[in-house]
Amino acid sequence: MYFNRKKGAIFSPEDEKLLPFYNLLEKYQKSLDGCEFYEEMVEVYESLELDLKEEKTNEPTIRAV
Repeated sequence: MYFNRKKGAIFSPEDEKLLPFYNLLEKYQKSLDGCEFYEEMVEVYESLELDLKEEKTNEPTIRAV
């Protein structure tokens, strides 16, 4: 799932923790797209998405003893 904006598409998050943030960006895309605040919000969203992917990839394996 994704939606388009002036500077490209925003894709739905792989981690459900970011779904409310994605929904907020999608809801206000038409009225805020292009303004500095919205662009910063998109950058934060994309940064969090990347951080969560890296965290999941680097998650240590826990073994029960």
